[in-house]
Formats: sequence, C-alpha cells, structure tokens
Amino acid sequence: MADDVRDQIHKLIRLQSLETEIRNIRLVLNQVEERTSRLDVQLKEFSDAVESGKGLLQELNKRYRALESELQTIQARIDKSQEKLRAVKTNKEYQAGLKEIEDLRVIGSKIEDEMIAGLDQIEQGSATVKAHQTRLEARAGDIRRDKECILKEAEAARVRLERVEAEARQVVETVAAGVLVLYRRVKATKADDLGIVAVQAATCRGCNVNIPPQMYNELQRNDRLKHCPNCDRIIYWEEEDRPE
Repeated sequence: MADDVRDQIHKLIRLQSLETEIRNIRLVLNQVEERTSRLDVQLKEFSDAVESGKGLLQELNKRYRALESELQTIQARIDKSQEKLRAVKTNKEYQAGLKEIEDLRVIGSKIEDEMIAGLDQIEQGSATVKAHQTRLEARAGDIRRDKECILKEAEAARVRLERVEAEARQVVETVAAGVLVLYRRVKATKADDLGIVAVQAATCRGCNVNIPPQMYNELQRNDRLKHCPNCDRIIYWEEEDRPE
C-alpha cells in the first residue's frame, strides 16, 4: 500500500514538474509576438524620424525655391522700374519712381534674409536626416538580429514543448484516475498552479505553515494521500528530511 502511494506521489511530482515547464514554455511563446512587435515599433520610430525629417527638408527646399522665384520677380520689377525711370519727364514722376524702386529693394532684402535663414534650416535639416538615417541603419541590423534570435528561441521552445507535452501525457496515463482528479481539483484552485508540495521540518512548502505533529508522523508512513490542513494541497514527506 505504501509503495503504491509513494509511486503515485512520485508520478504526481513528475507530472507537476512537466506541467510547470509546459506553462513556462507557453508563456515564452505567448510573448514572442509581443517581443517582435516591440522591435518592429522601435524600427518604425527610427524610420518615421527619417521620413519626417525628409518631409520637413522637402518643405524647406520648396519654401526656398518659392522665395528665390519671388526675389527674381522683385528684381525684374526693379529692372523694369529703373528702365521706366530713364523715360520720366517730371521730377514728381522721377521721385515716385525712386520710391517704388526703394520699396521693392526693401522687400527684396527681406526675402534675401528669409532665404539665408532658410539655407541654415536646410543645412540643419539635412544633418538631422543624416543622423536619423545613420541610427536607422545601425539599429535595423540589431533589430533584425534580435528578431532572428527570438524566432530561433521560439522554434526551440516549440520543439521542447512537444516533447514535454508528450511525456506529460504518458505520465497522466499511469496516474490512478481518482488521484488525478484530486490533483487537478486542488491545482485548479491555486494561483501558483501547485497541487502537490513537500513537507520539510513539519512545514508545508506550499503555504509555509506547520502541520500537526501527528499528521507529520503519519505522513512519513506514505500509506495514504494527505492534504495540508491549511492550504489543502496534497502533501508528501520529503525524504531528505529523514534524520541521520
């Protein structure tokens, strides 16, 4: 009888170990998509920074060309006004022509100032895009390698999961039906997913509460399955606790 109980306990311990590993492997696999998605997000942030910088640079260049065209138009008007100035016949017309030319030159000067500022912005924008591009190229390689590593780990985990699940199924077939039902019932109520735990120094390793001395003595006989009176887990005597 004791041998039968001890055998069932050993099988439950092994089953629980396998099921814990299965749970941990599944947690790893469930995180694969999240981990690779985070890497994709990082890569997109670098890529978006490059595209945003290029877009801003394009707008700055467009604005500069518009100012350049506007300045050419102002210069053409100045040239035309100077040509007309040579043909005026009265002092009033001459002064009006000079005033028009001066006003156009003031406008042109402001445009030139904007163009100079625009060139500075274009230079800064180009440097920023180059820096973003450099970081993108460097990080893209790291991200690609990180993703490859994650996927390789996931593939190895899937292979391991198949093996562990197969062994767990084999162990389940050897556990008595009533014992298995009891183990499953207890395990389902525990946040740590442990349905069977050892007792060492008269202390349940599931809840760290001492069990009654009489129960501890009975537990060492291994003649029947027992539960911790505090946490209700199946308990067994840890033989390493045997006195020398």
